[in-house]
Amino acid sequence: MLKAHRSRLIYAALLAGFALLMAMGLSPAQETLKPGDVISGRLRYVQTQHPNGTPINAFQIVIGSPRDFAVKDEFCNGTPKTFHLVVMEDKEKAARLARQIGKKIFVIGEEFFCSQTAWHIGDAVVTKWRFEEPFAR
Repeated sequence: MLKAHRSRLIYAALLAGFALLMAMGLSPAQETLKPGDVISGRLRYVQTQHPNGTPINAFQIVIGSPRDFAVKDEFCNGTPKTFHLVVMEDKEKAARLARQIGKKIFVIGEEFFCSQTAWHIGDAVVTKWRFEEPFAR
């Protein structure tokens, strides 16, 4: 009888712990970052220089809760915490980002990888992305 009561208590404690983890947002779906997921964090503008002397200006998201990539990337040196948002010649995206420097932003990362060259500013680079619209949250 005592053994059955102890088993029920252990089961109840495990169930409560699992419920707490779910409430904290630590569900398995959020453990890794995959294409189509939201990347959110504080936006900053970084000005630096390539080793060849060429100036580099980049928008970068600094995230508060880093996640490993769902697909292993041999160039990752730990869990990415900074994401370089590639804008290239998209003046509309650049203007919208410029208005949001210092603010928390949300983007949907469609293509990303860990930095591979000195042209990549941050731990990871997001080459294809779109803004997550506020009503979608």
